[in-house]
Amino acid sequence: MSTLHLKSIELMLDAVLALGTLKLSPMATTFVPNSATDQYYSDISAELASGAAAVTLTGVVTTIDSVNNRVELDTDNATTGTITTTTNKYALWVDTGVAATSPVLATIDLVEGSVSTVSGTITFTVNAEGHFALKAA
Repeated sequence: MSTLHLKSIELMLDAVLALGTLKLSPMATTFVPNSATDQYYSDISAELASGAAAVTLTGVVTTIDSVNNRVELDTDNATTGTITTTTNKYALWVDTGVAATSPVLATIDLVEGSVSTVSGTITFTVNAEGHFALKAA
């Protein structure tokens, strides 16, 4: 049996986050993420929700949850600027300053389903356990 070590997973995630600035991008409802090929922001940037722009995330922290044997990625809640759009998911990516080298970490479905706004803002409320978790075993 193999064992992945939580501290090493946390260090790997922190190393990717250190490449740049963590951002959230509302994605088009037609966007279908491909975990095998969507490696960099340049692979998904054409699929942003119409009128949406990336939001810089603050309060970025990785945490070891030893009870559930995982590493969690958490941030403060994020709010878009004033936009008119419809979205049902968002992508998390690390902005290195070059789209072709900015890694995509995850695409997160909205629990609410599709969210529409007309000349308003969207607040993305992050789950108490973070955007996602990497499980060791």
